[in-house]
Amino acid sequence: MHVDRMMGYLKAKGLSYLLPSLTGNGHLLETVIDKLKDGASAKAFGNLRSQDPTKRQKVADSMNMFFEMVKRNLPRLSPNTQRKLAFNMFFNHMTLGQEARDKYRDKYGEPPPFLMVISPSMKCNLNCFGCYAWEYNKAQELTREEVSDIIGQAKEELGIYFITITGGEPTIWPHLFEIVEEHDDVFFQIYTHGMMIDDAMAKRMGELGNVHPAISIEGGPRETDERRGKDAYSKILASMDRLKREGVLFGFSVTHTKKNHHAITSDEFIEEMISHGPSFGWYFQYIPTGKNPDPSLAPTAEQRAERYVAVDRFRRSKPILVYDFWNDGEATEGCLAWGRKYLHVTASGMVEPCVFLHMAVDNIREKSLAEILNSPCFKEARSMQPFNEDHRRPCCIIDNTDVLPYLYKKHALVPTHAGAERIVTDLHEALARNSEAYRVELERLDAVRKVGARVKE
Repeated sequence: MHVDRMMGYLKAKGLSYLLPSLTGNGHLLETVIDKLKDGASAKAFGNLRSQDPTKRQKVADSMNMFFEMVKRNLPRLSPNTQRKLAFNMFFNHMTLGQEARDKYRDKYGEPPPFLMVISPSMKCNLNCFGCYAWEYNKAQELTREEVSDIIGQAKEELGIYFITITGGEPTIWPHLFEIVEEHDDVFFQIYTHGMMIDDAMAKRMGELGNVHPAISIEGGPRETDERRGKDAYSKILASMDRLKREGVLFGFSVTHTKKNHHAITSDEFIEEMISHGPSFGWYFQYIPTGKNPDPSLAPTAEQRAERYVAVDRFRRSKPILVYDFWNDGEATEGCLAWGRKYLHVTASGMVEPCVFLHMAVDNIREKSLAEILNSPCFKEARSMQPFNEDHRRPCCIIDNTDVLPYLYKKHALVPTHAGAERIVTDLHEALARNSEAYRVELERLDAVRKVGARVKE
């Protein structure tokens, strides 16, 4: 293992210094990235549970699209971003991380999650309707030392070198960049409204190289300003332009509601995003929790299916990598939550199964991450996954609506803010109706595709 580690270190270190000099040689750069893709794909397929060729093809497509994104964007990234991407991914994640993951699997009988989300603070200077962070206690915060310790546990015990920081607004938390700099071996994704990113902050991100913002936007100017405040849209685009200029790897993040459906599923929206420099984009679905939960804001079953089709179209026709947190369950073999692929540490230290599922049993101030992951509640939830065979409906909140009430009652899950239990009480019936409607809509979509396939034949 010592020899493997040394070889992995030397390869990653060499690659991290080689990449900046390759950006002017397109053919050589493409050859190097293709070699890296082959190695990463072999590891990904080795960890798959299913032998179903269709599901395995989804994973292969996902890997291909990721590395195509790297090819497109690497030449424009700052030298430190190029170096950190190479070293953090191909040594810290794939070598050091794999050693820790193997030890964890040997001890607990299953692999650990591959990423973790931390909300060190829930403070924010905006007042957005439907925000899931709204109801949390704004006075509660994790200290810098606590966040550093959590990240240390994640690396050493779980092999996690991919950390997402959210909130609240992460750029308001005073220790954000101290943590990013201290743990420069970690790939940090930061979910932010983006309007705090001035010239100095963008420059610092480019110099650090291991911090990658995902900036929230709601569609066009009307949709974004309606939710995020006057001139929010123009401020967000200005921040994107700064990040692009400084060679930062960054993306956008949208929350799909009934109101912004047509805007965020349009080619015009994606093309506008591409013009301002995002390399990736995340699609999330509105979940009725947080500030004034309103089931009527949730996309209809038809709209969710249209999002599924639109995101697939964008990936195949536009030079940007887009993900869908719910509809990409086929590529992840079902739900990510409950520590199967990720978990969420809140500002109070409570550990939630998912950032959208505001219930917990344990606190990081009382137990280690490994102990919490192997609690009876988390273990039983993972034993039930996937929650059904159609991985396009992976979620225990909005797709498999009998799962969460069962776990909530059996394991005495505690709401992490007032009213969070409503998703299993008075809001549950609406969620169940939407779930059934989406199941029927997918059947209709499959039938249409079968007819189309026969016509082509």
